[in-house]
Amino acid sequence: MVAVMDKVQAAPEVTPASRPERRVPRWDVPGLVRRRPGTLGVTMAILVVSVTTIVTQSTFEAGPFDLRDMLLALVRVDDPLVLLATVVLALVVCGLAEGLMGTRRLLAAFVGGGLLVCAIGEVIGWFEDNVIPEVSLNVTPDTGAPPIAALLCVAIAASCFASPLWRRRIRIGGVVLAVTMFLYAASASDLYTLIALPVGMAAGLVLGGTRAVGIPRSSLREKRVLLAALTAITAIGPVVATLWGSGAGVLSVYSWLSYDPLNVADGLVCAIGSTGAPCPSFVATYTELQPASGWIAALPQLVLLIAAWGILRGRRGALHLAVAVNALTFVAMSVLLLLSETDTLEQLATVRAAYDVADVWQTVVGMVVGAALPLLVAALLIRFRSAVQVRSTPAVRRAFVRTVAIAGLGALALALVGILVASADFRPWPNVTTVLATLPLRLVPPSLLPPEALVFVPMTGFAQAVWYLPPLLFWASVVAATARFIVRSAAAEAAPDRERARSLLAAGSGDTLGHMTLWEGNVYWFAAEAEAAIAYRVRGGFAVTLGGAFGPDRDDPSVGAGFVAFCEEHGWTPVFYSVDDAERDRLAPLGWSALQVAEEAFLDPQTWTPAGKKRQDVRTATNRAVREGLTARWARWSELSFFDRGQIRAISEAWVSDKAIPEMGFTLGSTDQLDDPEVRLLIARDGSGRITAFTSWIPIHRDGAIAGYALDVMRRRDDAMPGVMEFLIGNAVERLREDGMTVMSLSGSPLARHSVGDEGALGPLDRGLDVISALLEPAYGFRSLANFKKKFQPDFAPLWMIYPDATQIPAIAIALVRCYIPGLTLRSAASLAAQLRRPREAASR
Repeated sequence: MVAVMDKVQAAPEVTPASRPERRVPRWDVPGLVRRRPGTLGVTMAILVVSVTTIVTQSTFEAGPFDLRDMLLALVRVDDPLVLLATVVLALVVCGLAEGLMGTRRLLAAFVGGGLLVCAIGEVIGWFEDNVIPEVSLNVTPDTGAPPIAALLCVAIAASCFASPLWRRRIRIGGVVLAVTMFLYAASASDLYTLIALPVGMAAGLVLGGTRAVGIPRSSLREKRVLLAALTAITAIGPVVATLWGSGAGVLSVYSWLSYDPLNVADGLVCAIGSTGAPCPSFVATYTELQPASGWIAALPQLVLLIAAWGILRGRRGALHLAVAVNALTFVAMSVLLLLSETDTLEQLATVRAAYDVADVWQTVVGMVVGAALPLLVAALLIRFRSAVQVRSTPAVRRAFVRTVAIAGLGALALALVGILVASADFRPWPNVTTVLATLPLRLVPPSLLPPEALVFVPMTGFAQAVWYLPPLLFWASVVAATARFIVRSAAAEAAPDRERARSLLAAGSGDTLGHMTLWEGNVYWFAAEAEAAIAYRVRGGFAVTLGGAFGPDRDDPSVGAGFVAFCEEHGWTPVFYSVDDAERDRLAPLGWSALQVAEEAFLDPQTWTPAGKKRQDVRTATNRAVREGLTARWARWSELSFFDRGQIRAISEAWVSDKAIPEMGFTLGSTDQLDDPEVRLLIARDGSGRITAFTSWIPIHRDGAIAGYALDVMRRRDDAMPGVMEFLIGNAVERLREDGMTVMSLSGSPLARHSVGDEGALGPLDRGLDVISALLEPAYGFRSLANFKKKFQPDFAPLWMIYPDATQIPAIAIALVRCYIPGLTLRSAASLAAQLRRPREAASR
C-alpha cells in the first residue's frame, strides 16, 4: 500500500523536454487568426488607412459629428514612426484584451468607445471655443479621436475583466499616461486620451466587467513600483512638455524651463543705469529662446530618473534624493513666480502660447501648479517611505556628499576665475563685489534664472563658455555621483558583513531560520574567539535576534554571553527571538525567562509517507491533482520566464490584499526574497500551463552542508484546486527524499502551540499570547496555518523568546511589531488595531 501511494504521490514533473511546445513556439497563422480575429482586424484597419494616408499625403480634419470622419480618425496615423508604434501597441493591447473579454467586447470597446470619445471631445472643443475662449487648456480637438485614445479605452475596459493586481496596474498606468500627457503636452490627441479613461471604464461595466477597484492593499514591492513610477513621471514630464508640448497645458510652463532664455546676439543689452538692473528692452529680448544650452536644466531631471530606479530597488537614499530634487524644484518655481515682474510674465506668456491666447494669469496659474506638483510628490514619498527600506552605509553617504561638495566648490571656483578673467566680455562690466554676490547663481541651470537676477550677461563665445560650463560640470557630476550612490547603496548597512555571515553559515550549522539571517535588514555580531555569529535588529533599545547563533562554533556557550556583553556596551537590551530548544539550553546559564512564541513542524523526508488515516487529505489532494492534470515543477527564480514571474507576483499581491494588516517581514518571507539563488520554488501548473500555486523553500545548513529545506512562502490563486498546497508539500517530500535530504521543516507558526497541556498551568504571559493569537487570527490566520500543518502529522518543536526582565514585555512587544512591520507609526498602529477589531466583532455577532 505504501509503495502504491508513493507512486501516486510522485506526480509527473513538468520539464522542458516533456512540454517542448512551451519552449519553441510555432507560427500557427490560421490558429492565430481564429484566436485573435478582432486584434488582427483592428491592426489591419490601422495599417491600410494609415499607409494610404502617408502615401497620398492627404490631410485630414474631421467634420463635426461626421460618423465617417470619426471612424477614419480611429484608424488613421499620418507619421511612419508613430504608425509603427501604434501597430505594436494595437497588437499588444488588443491581443491581451481579446483574451480577457472576447472578440465582440473588444470591437465594441474600440469602435463604440472610440466614437463616444470623439463625440465628447468635439463637445468639449465647442465649449472651449465658444464659452471660455480666453482659457487655454489644450489645442482645439478638431481631428477626431486618434487610435491611441481608442486603444486606451480598450485597455481600461479590459481591466474590468482582469485579475485584481492587473486591474489596478492597468488603471493606474492609464491614468498616469493620460493625465501626464494632458497636463504637460495638451495636444488635441491628449484631450481625447484623457476622455478615454471614464469612457473605457463605463464600457467595461456595460460589457459585463466587475466594478471592483482592484487590490486595496499592496505589498512593499508593489508600493515601490508605484512610488518609482510617480517619481519617474515628474522627471519625464518636463521633457514631454518640451518635445511634444503644445504650450496650452497647465504644466506646459515646464517647456521653457528646458531652454535658455539668454540671447547673446549683438545689440542685446541696452545701457544699464546706476542701479545695475536690466532695462525693459533687455528683459523683452531676454525671453527669446536659445535651445542648445537650455538642456542643462534636464540634468536635475536625470538625477530624479536615476532616483526612481533606486526607489524601485528599495534604496532609502534614492528616496531622499528624490525628495530633495522635488523640494529644489518647488523652491525654484516659487522663486521664479515671486521675483518675476509683470513685463517678464507677459513675455513668458507669449513664448509658451500655442496660439493667439496668451494671458499673464494663465502663466501664473501654470507656475503655481508647477510649484505645487513637486511639493505634493515629495510629501507622498515621505508618507510611504517605509516601503523603501534598504539603507546605504555611512561611507557611501559620505562619498556622495563629498563628491557633490567638491563639484560645487570646483564649479564656483571656475566661474569666479573665468568671469574675472573675461570680465571685459560681459555687459555691463562686472566688478569683484558683483561677481561674488551672484556667484551661487552660477550653479543654477541658466534657464531657471529669473530675468531680474541677471545683473550682467556674456557677449562673446569665451564668456558664454564661462557662463554655461560651471552649471554643466556641476550637474553632470551630480548625475554621476547619484548613479554611483544608487549602485553602491545596493549593499545594506550590514553588507560588508553579509558575505562573512554567509561563509560562516555555509561552513557550519544554523537553525531553520539560519538562511533568513542573510536577508536585507539584519546586522551581525561576530564572536571574537569563536567562528559564530548572531543576526539581530535594533528596535526601541532592544537588540532582537533572528533565531540563534550560527557557524561552526554555534554550540560554544560563550557565544550567547559574548552577544549579551556586546549589547550592554551599546546600551541595548538583548532579546533572543525564535530560538530552538538547543539554543535555549545554551542560554540557560544566563538565568533569563523563556516564553514560547511559535511552534515549528518537522518531517523526515526519508521515512514520511502519505499513508495513514490522518493523512487522508494529502492522498486525496494528490489523486485529484493527477486527475485534473496538475503538475509540480522545481525551479529557481532566475529560471522562470517574465510571464511566470508576473503570475507569481499577481498571486502574491492578491494574497496580501486579503489581509487586514500590512505585509510582514522578519521571520516571514515574501516575494522580495524569491530571487535569492539559494531559494528553491515548487510551482503548481494546471493543464494550460497557468501557475495556480507556489511554495518557496530555504536551505537548512548542518555541519557545512545543506541537510534539508524549510518552507517559507505559500501562495495560491483563489480558484486553485482545493488541496493544491497539500499536493505541493507532498511532492516536496518526494523530491527531498530523492536528493538525500534528512531534514524538512514546514516552518514555524507564530503564536501557536500544538499541545498546551493543562490550560490552568499556563502563565499570564502565555494566556496573553493566546489572546493576541485570537486577535490576529482573522487577519493573518496563524492558528489556521498551524492546523493545516497537522494534516502531515509532523513532529512539533517549540520556538522560544529568551528575555531578561518580564517587566519589559510590553516594550519588547512593540519592538517585535516594528521588526515585523517596519515604519509602523502610532497613527498606523491605531488604524491597524481598528481593522483587527472589526473582523473579531463581526465574528462575535
